[in-house]
Amino acid sequence: QQQQQQQQWEPASISYTPAVEALLLPYFLQFVQHQYKQELEAYAAAVATLDLRSPHTWYPYARAIKRRIIYHGGPTNSGKTYNALQALAAAARGVYCAPLRLLAMEVYETLNHMGVYCGLVTGQEVIRVPGSGHVACTVEMASLGMHADVAVIDEIQLIGDDQRGFAWSRALLGLPANTIHVCGDTSAVQLVRHMAALCGDEFELHTYDRMTPLKVDAGGLLKGWADVQPGDAVVAFSRKDIYRCRKAIESATGQRTCIVYGALPAETRRQQARLFNDPHSGANILIASDAIGLGLNFNIRRVVFTTMQKFAKGGRSKVPVPVSLVKQIAGRAGGRNR
Repeated sequence: QQQQQQQQWEPASISYTPAVEALLLPYFLQFVQHQYKQELEAYAAAVATLDLRSPHTWYPYARAIKRRIIYHGGPTNSGKTYNALQALAAAARGVYCAPLRLLAMEVYETLNHMGVYCGLVTGQEVIRVPGSGHVACTVEMASLGMHADVAVIDEIQLIGDDQRGFAWSRALLGLPANTIHVCGDTSAVQLVRHMAALCGDEFELHTYDRMTPLKVDAGGLLKGWADVQPGDAVVAFSRKDIYRCRKAIESATGQRTCIVYGALPAETRRQQARLFNDPHSGANILIASDAIGLGLNFNIRRVVFTTMQKFAKGGRSKVPVPVSLVKQIAGRAGGRNR
């Protein structure tokens, strides 16, 4: 009798079915939303910060401006950057974004020499010029809080670089400028066009041809380093090889040389660049890293590669120099008055 009474008071078991879930779920959701309201709001905010699918929405200041993006695409020594810099110099307020400190310094000096007051901002130095409406900076240091009439983003093809490409994306999406001139080869045209469409910006493409012919010297250095001549740029891909080449060339030719690579102090690089470009300095042979391929202006007659291999990122093994980089460096030959 006691066992029968216990069975009488036991609740009937409910098996899981879709119908049961459909019945209970609305009540469960109401309970959770009421009981854990703050936790759910915090979770939704955290998820929103992790959504990286729409970076063009991160820059409301730039999105409030109807921008015009002009793509100057072409090979080296085609005048594309010159035209963009002329537009920059004519503007009341402007910003120039460079891939290298030395190139930012070169534009800083050029604009001030033209009578356009310009400041300089890089990771190594900041020069404020009173009354200036322009600034030349490395692309990572570009300020997204200063409105400009004209902005120039140089070497735009580096937007595809797996280590530094973010800086070009940030500048292109976030610079609050009425007109943005981007300069580089044409490999990034479709990407920039797509990004302009996402931002609601106008897009124009101007293409350029090389102003001087470029050809391969089939003979090379038949007599070794003794055949290196004034106006030559000898390219090596490590600091050790740069200094080794410098010693060998000066010994074989009896001539002074200049060296340029990314890790040199800024003032030393500027001094070496001036020496090489000055025909009366007596130091008109340049030994450089692949940094000369990124828009630096040298009076180079001929480019000599010491090797077609360079250390991979991480420095443990060597890989072939990318074809695009070879073309970029070789294209510096014949620049300016060479």
